Amino acid sequence: MPVASTPTQPKRSRARLIQQGLLLILVGLACLTVYQVYKQRESDIRVEVIKTPGGWGYDILKNNKLVIHQPTIPGQPGMVGFTSQEQAQRVGERVVEKIKQTKALPTLTNEELRQLGVKIP
Repeated sequence: MPVASTPTQPKRSRARLIQQGLLLILVGLACLTVYQVYKQRESDIRVEVIKTPGGWGYDILKNNKLVIHQPTIPGQPGMVGFTSQEQAQRVGERVVEKIKQTKALPTLTNEELRQLGVKIP
């Protein structure tokens, strides 16, 4: 003989579906929030090219705060700046890439500078 269903079974089933749906929405929102925070941190690092007495240099800013002030060609003796804004921009962008990859202050070799079009004095 079949058991008659009680009127509370469909209500419980629907309430459980609603709970699961809300939980799924909350998990989705949490994932989206984490992604947005991570994406924002990555994009908050930028290069500003600066004019210096010795040529051109660059500043690296993170969240609009100065992280690196580089008025000269990195690793070179004296106060020799880049010969063009474009050189300073290219090297600054490479530094930003390295910061994003390693999360540390980067170093550039003379070979990397040459590859970026910088003439080493």
